[in-house]
Amino acid sequence: MKRSRPADMKEIYALRADTIDYFFPDREDEIEIWADIASDYGKEILHLMCGTGELTIGLAERDFEVTGLDFTEAMIYLAKERIKNKNLKNIDIVQDDARHFSLNRRFDFVFVSTGDFHHFVERDEIGSLLAKTYAHLKPGGALAIELYVPPEEDFKKQDRKHNPIRKPPENQTIWRRNKISYHEEKKILEIIEEFHYEENGEVKEGEYEIILRLFPEIEIETILKDAGFDEIRHIEGSNFSPYLPDEYSKTWIVVAEKH
Repeated sequence: MKRSRPADMKEIYALRADTIDYFFPDREDEIEIWADIASDYGKEILHLMCGTGELTIGLAERDFEVTGLDFTEAMIYLAKERIKNKNLKNIDIVQDDARHFSLNRRFDFVFVSTGDFHHFVERDEIGSLLAKTYAHLKPGGALAIELYVPPEEDFKKQDRKHNPIRKPPENQTIWRRNKISYHEEKKILEIIEEFHYEENGEVKEGEYEIILRLFPEIEIETILKDAGFDEIRHIEGSNFSPYLPDEYSKTWIVVAEKH
């Protein structure tokens, strides 16, 4: 049995890459949400922190010209394999850090899905990502960020086990177990998670901590305005948030334009 303790988010996502999609429901509704928003701005899309590429590929299949960017090699590998299998020509996948990337081109629309923006806790990290995004947008383009709804009070959830939402292959056993705490004053969600993946008798396990920073609407609007964005609006997101109580499970999307 291989048991690891990943030290940072790149290592955590490398450990989870092969199984992460099993813990999401079907993505068709999400893809339609992003396609609807993107169509207001144009065809050239950049998906930051694209993971294994499910949403990125879904948009390419709807005739957008899409670039996906992620810093985890294992995620990039899986995304490229999917693209190869589908023989898509209007999509590119790049390994880079969303805080520091330089692609030498500009896009009509940039988005961060699935609450991934919450991984950036420090304001300098957030500022760097937004500055890079602003520089890669065409005038009249937009950034959209999917966010979790901040709970209104502290809470703790103990030892919640998550089985896959999608059925994995018969020769695989996969589960995650986590302990979650939310600190309302700091807007910090702390997750201690165990990961178990077994395939044909070979077991891989890990234990790690994930820290997420949640954002009230007025705060994220201020952050975006400080980064140069305007024409900020909110859109209803998906019905899936993996770490929050059911009453906060619906996400929301903030859209901010560059003029």
